[in-house]
Amino acid sequence: MQVHKIDSWLLGAIRESIGFPNVPYDLRRVKVLDAFGPAFGDLPDSKHPRDWLETAPGEFGLIGEMPKLHTLLFPTGRIPGGCLHVNDFSFLRKCRKLKNLDVSGTDFTDCALLAGIPELRSVKLPPREQLIHAEALEGLNAAITFVKKKWEQPAKPLQPVAAGAPAFPVLEPPAAPPRASEKIAALVEEIRARSGIAAYRLRIDAGRKPWLTDSKFGGLPYWDPEKPYPLDVVGQPMQLLAQLNFETLGVGKPYPSGGLLQFFIPQQDDTFGCRFGDEADDFRIVYHERIDAGVTREAVLALGAPEGPCGDSPVLAERAVYAEPSTSYINDRAPAFEEIFAAAVKAAWGEDLNGEYSFDYLDEDDYNELFEALIDTDDGTLNGGHWLMGYPGFTQEDPRDGDSPYDTLLLQIDSAHEDDRRYSVLWGDCGVANFFIRRADLENHDFSDVLYNWDCC
Repeated sequence: MQVHKIDSWLLGAIRESIGFPNVPYDLRRVKVLDAFGPAFGDLPDSKHPRDWLETAPGEFGLIGEMPKLHTLLFPTGRIPGGCLHVNDFSFLRKCRKLKNLDVSGTDFTDCALLAGIPELRSVKLPPREQLIHAEALEGLNAAITFVKKKWEQPAKPLQPVAAGAPAFPVLEPPAAPPRASEKIAALVEEIRARSGIAAYRLRIDAGRKPWLTDSKFGGLPYWDPEKPYPLDVVGQPMQLLAQLNFETLGVGKPYPSGGLLQFFIPQQDDTFGCRFGDEADDFRIVYHERIDAGVTREAVLALGAPEGPCGDSPVLAERAVYAEPSTSYINDRAPAFEEIFAAAVKAAWGEDLNGEYSFDYLDEDDYNELFEALIDTDDGTLNGGHWLMGYPGFTQEDPRDGDSPYDTLLLQIDSAHEDDRRYSVLWGDCGVANFFIRRADLENHDFSDVLYNWDCC
């Protein structure tokens, strides 16, 4: 059997992701690498933990043997000396499914290696002066950030480019996303036929500048100057996350027929006001039953309200939104999915599951194909879209337990990518946020008790 060299830190990350890889095929199961650390506390690098592996510093090439990898986040500032040394980053050319990449804590230099990764959405890089072939970044369809700190451990010396060599590798154009196979397409049709519910899809209108009272993500909120403006836990004016004007949005019951609903978060908070159940959240939801058309921007600004997205915000640019009556379909994170899946398999394929779960019944390729087919991303959203009601989307799992009273999706805000290669909304590493409410409270227009959660890859 061929012996592969692997850095102990990579082996540790694989172990955290899928458990210890016993055979080379196990690498095909890896989707996320974000918990790098030494695989063994006191095992010398010369030991062979498996007969097909040999640990050796700087060897990360096996990342290229992970076709399902979508998130690769090297640790930043947690390495002795500050910088993780990678012998060769050419494995990135094989990471065609990679969406989220952070190499800011490494000695990465060659931006040309990113040119052939068609699904990249988020990239974090070392300081600009450490990089070569930066022109390749202009062709990326991704949000790009750079760290400013130079690590104590220097990057490897750059090798001169031979005369006449191209600025970066000539790569084949990215293949079009594969269409669902006939078998999976039939199953998707059955699942949708059995699960569709009426809801409202929110769409971003990037070409229209929203007014003070318009429905929008971010921007300057409407506010009655006679009322105290909302402050966060440290007394700082909060910023607008979202605003829904029910007089113009055109949605029906159980939402109000008029008035304006607002969602506020702190200006400086890297979790955007969500505490994930560990302590009290720091967000506000305010409902104005009536809108005073005489309120001006100047009057609101005089209250100290931020004029647009600022500090820490998932909304990167103020955007007008509008609502469309639509049908929401179940996804694999919904509690009722397994029951609907079993009935759909019986109808589409004539097979009985006999209590088997979908992820055990389908092989990994079919399951991934089904998952992708069930998510609607036609408008640049990444996890099913922005919604009022309908089935919520998650990148991890539903935060509600089985007897949770929060049975209705009040609002979902997804990460959203636009045609000009910019994000208008970005929750962490391409995540999604949900606001849940009791149906009875929504019908009574009582927004005093709402569950807020967001997650990312």
